[in-house]
Amino acid sequence: MQIDGTWVNQNGSTVELEADPSGQLTGYYCSRKGRAASGKRYPLIGQLNDEVIAFQVNWQDDEDNLRSITSFSGRLGRDAEGDFIHAVWVLVRQWEDEERTRPTGTWNAFLTNSDVFHRSE
Repeated sequence: MQIDGTWVNQNGSTVELEADPSGQLTGYYCSRKGRAASGKRYPLIGQLNDEVIAFQVNWQDDEDNLRSITSFSGRLGRDAEGDFIHAVWVLVRQWEDEERTRPTGTWNAFLTNSDVFHRSE
């Protein structure tokens, strides 16, 4: 399956992926949820190995540093809606509040969930 292109999850967040011949991934992630500014693209890096994929997003750009990183691990597939990436993710964050005044404790530094991305038309 061709991985290059734009993928959209159930929340409207997008991931743009491009793989080189060795499976190294580069691209951008644009979140529609959480503390990431709507419409901002954050760079990502990762690896593709046949039908399995892993990539990470560092929520930092030239304007802001959210002091958090999300790691995605998933599998490629195809269903009635077309090509998809089903991934679980773990976000680690330094601050628990948007103002970045309350450091996270061990118990609330990590958030985890899953997403299904479908290829954008």
